Amino acid sequence: VAPREVPRHQVGVALAGAAAAATAGWAATRPGGAASCSASVDWDAVRKEVVKVLDDDKYTDSSYEGATPGPLLLRLAWHSAGTFCKHTSTGGSNGATMRHPKEGSDPENAGLQVPRKLLESVKAKYPSISYADLWVLAAYTAIEHTGGPSIEFRGGRVDAPESKAVENGRLPNPEMGLDHDGMEVDSEGRIKGWEKTCARIRQLFGERMGFSDREIVALLCGGHVYGRCHNQHSGYVGAWVENPTRFSNEYAADLVGDKWMLVKHDTKMPDGGVVPEEVRPEPGKRQYIDLTKYEGEADEAKETRKAPDCKEFPPGKYVCVSDWVNVREQPSTESAIIGRFTKDLVVNLVAVKVFGTAIRGQAERGGWVSIIASGGKTLFERQGDVDLQAMQGSFRTLASVPLFDNAAAKGAGSGKAPSGNFEVSQVVAGDDEGEQGALFGKTGNKWALLYSPKRGLLAEKIVFGYNEKPRKALKGQLGHQMMLITDMCLLWDPDFNKVLNEYAEDEELLSKDFGLAYKRLTELGCPWSADKLPAGGAGGCPMFGCAM
Repeated sequence: VAPREVPRHQVGVALAGAAAAATAGWAATRPGGAASCSASVDWDAVRKEVVKVLDDDKYTDSSYEGATPGPLLLRLAWHSAGTFCKHTSTGGSNGATMRHPKEGSDPENAGLQVPRKLLESVKAKYPSISYADLWVLAAYTAIEHTGGPSIEFRGGRVDAPESKAVENGRLPNPEMGLDHDGMEVDSEGRIKGWEKTCARIRQLFGERMGFSDREIVALLCGGHVYGRCHNQHSGYVGAWVENPTRFSNEYAADLVGDKWMLVKHDTKMPDGGVVPEEVRPEPGKRQYIDLTKYEGEADEAKETRKAPDCKEFPPGKYVCVSDWVNVREQPSTESAIIGRFTKDLVVNLVAVKVFGTAIRGQAERGGWVSIIASGGKTLFERQGDVDLQAMQGSFRTLASVPLFDNAAAKGAGSGKAPSGNFEVSQVVAGDDEGEQGALFGKTGNKWALLYSPKRGLLAEKIVFGYNEKPRKALKGQLGHQMMLITDMCLLWDPDFNKVLNEYAEDEELLSKDFGLAYKRLTELGCPWSADKLPAGGAGGCPMFGCAM
């Protein structure tokens, strides 16, 4: 995912008179004094450090190449806050008690030591920030950095001792409420006893934490669009959506629009094969997987749609008008995904071809994208001819690149560009054996044939932040998706379903509602929230006027 600039928020904190006196009194009674309060933190600077963590290309996830730590930061803050109980005023983000073994050992927190460790570099640079504030601010930053809503941050959470940690069991289990280990489903594919799972969702999020049905659906639709389940952590496996690194309403749209099948580790699929490894749960676990790959395009409109005329979409400069578009190794949608282009990205497409009912273009940086999707949706719009000036720069050979004395290729040329990377100071249009549409790059005193309709793309442009290293197929991105039983409840329950359908149709509405719900979630039990702890509780920082 291309880096997205995070808006810079300037924060000022003024102390005077009674406010300053109150702060002094609070600091005198707190271990570590005012430094523990995070009041003097430069929040904007902390955000910038978190962005560095998000954009660090050294981060790796063994199950998913191309992943970023963003989804883990989101989950860290969620699970820290998700222990809150309004009846006892315990748990919640104020305290960061997951740091302690008593709470950190909850099976639902497996793997969250990774984001906690990643944020240690930020904590070391800004030691006055509490872990409680850092975890929440990091999540907000990750959400915004990946195209999600901008959430106003309020500092003032205080790290609490282990005595404030909560017992295991407050976080949701994907199969909670089910009292059997069977695979029996009804005529609509719903697992037996699903109503009890819905009741447990409302008990946990509604009765215990105070969320409405709309807030529950918003939290799941916005939160589960990110990341994937890992077998070594939870026993469940796979991503909820095809693009788990960007905010979108894909989770809601796919949950409503796709067909789902209950599977366990050894379930036989419709084609007689095993459950794909990408979405195969560990023994003893049950989840749903998307049947799209098995049933193909069932939409009649897609079946009867005529192939478009690619003459309307000649090679040129195009802008992405979709939230994101997969970049594939080859034109076929069955080929490996090697990257993704996001909205407003401008690329030069040097070749355009019709494949079935879709129009696909080859990017100057390598890979193929759909200009018009198979169902007719416009994903890229043409802005003009190929931007030859933007094509200048570094190139990487994909095949033998012949050199010529001018922008007219004949035969094998007068030499070859060196294998690997080479610099191009100028790009011009020309012909290959008389056929127009070729592109040549000046390297030294020769012209390298970069692309021609006859020979294809011979060298790809190197674009910083995208392909400094050759792109490889993204691991774990074969197109299979999964849903947990708790996810499926949003589809099955009539009241949840009503809100789910709203979000499936309106991404802006989801973004707005998710931002509000996630902010409320991460402020439950904080001293400034409506659910603040009573006197004598874990307490908080009187400097909660810090906001951004």
